[in-house]
Amino acid sequence: MVGILVIGPDQLPGFIKSVIKTFTRFQNKFFEFRSSVERDIGAEDLKQDIFNELKMEEFKKEEDGQSK
Repeated sequence: MVGILVIGPDQLPGFIKSVIKTFTRFQNKFFEFRSSVERDIGAEDLKQDIFNELKMEEFKKEEDGQSK
């Protein structure tokens, strides 16, 4: 309602399209930046190392539980 009063009914559809395009571009740039940072710090390797550590801890707990 406020958009119709402030922008006008004729310009509102174009304004909404413009806002959506701008938001989409911003979102894409953010994801590109995030991917770049993750690549630079080797995030995938870190995730894999953490996953492996958690699996080893789980395996040790199961092993300790079976040996008792």
